[in-house]
Amino acid sequence: MKLFTVGPVACYPIVLKAMGEQMYSHRSAEYKKLHYDTVERLQKWLETQNPIYLFSSTGTGFMEAAVRNCVKDSMLACVNGDFGKRFAEVGKSNGRKVEVLEPIIGEPITPQGLDDALRKHPQVEAVAITHNETSAGLINPLPELCAVSKKHGKLIFVDAVSSMGGTEILVDKWGIDICFSSSQKCFGVPPGLGIGSVSKRCLEIAEKLPNRGYYFDLILWQKDHEKGQGTPVTSVIPQVAGLSAVLKMVEEKGGKKWYFDLYKRRNTKIRRAVKKLGTPVYPKRGYESPTVNCIKAPKGVPGPQIYEAMRKKGYELAQGYGALKDVTYRIGNMGYIPNQSLNSMLETLKQVYDEI
Repeated sequence: MKLFTVGPVACYPIVLKAMGEQMYSHRSAEYKKLHYDTVERLQKWLETQNPIYLFSSTGTGFMEAAVRNCVKDSMLACVNGDFGKRFAEVGKSNGRKVEVLEPIIGEPITPQGLDDALRKHPQVEAVAITHNETSAGLINPLPELCAVSKKHGKLIFVDAVSSMGGTEILVDKWGIDICFSSSQKCFGVPPGLGIGSVSKRCLEIAEKLPNRGYYFDLILWQKDHEKGQGTPVTSVIPQVAGLSAVLKMVEEKGGKKWYFDLYKRRNTKIRRAVKKLGTPVYPKRGYESPTVNCIKAPKGVPGPQIYEAMRKKGYELAQGYGALKDVTYRIGNMGYIPNQSLNSMLETLKQVYDEI
């Protein structure tokens, strides 16, 4: 089955090779060397001086860490779809009051809309932004939204699960306080590794906040980070080795610009192909995701029918999600996708359209 999902995605052969090596202790010199080398490469990638923690979890773990460590009473969640809703639910489940900014589905969070929301709710301590909403195939204007949040003096939490690695994110320049992702998306590594940068401001707040829990206590993670321990818990060593391998591969091929251009070329090909088939991508023009395409199903054809037909022919796309499940399907543009596989998938998609 050839994968064009929105995660987990197909893994690079070099990743699988690195992950297949014999295990060693997460307290060994070998692991510590791997850990801090990987952290330094990620800091360069995100252009940040902030510490980066490697959680043995998915990105949702970082959502919970942001809330429990940095929000005492209330926060604002920007919601474009189901993963923005998840951030709001994580806040509520941890006892925080959550205000929600939610445009109609398919529309971005606008700087003006965020400014209005923060004027209406000046008490919130943080703004949670889903950079790339996979359920709607939409990317938000992150630099502009960060600027508005900073103007109001709010902490900025960015869910970059499906954007980190696929498009530029400048943590320090944009003033992001917590920026997190997961291994199973743009970097083409199996799931299980959460990646996140944390600002000094967040650590200062966390030190004074009670009931941070244990597993995601940022102060505990920072102490072990500073003393060269790496992590306070057992690390997912194979995933870290796989991430290290893909970061080195990208550097050898021309750096992150080369990687972003690869995503851009693939996405352009996908969008042109589905446009020729008469089915446009879902979100507002100009805000289309660089890593996942949410595509309107042909008139009168349920989105899941396209998904099932492609699966029978050996291609795993992704079904529509949440409110869009019945009217869309999705094509992922993340991880290991050889050009030949992309071409054959698009040819097969045309066959499916001809048959329905």
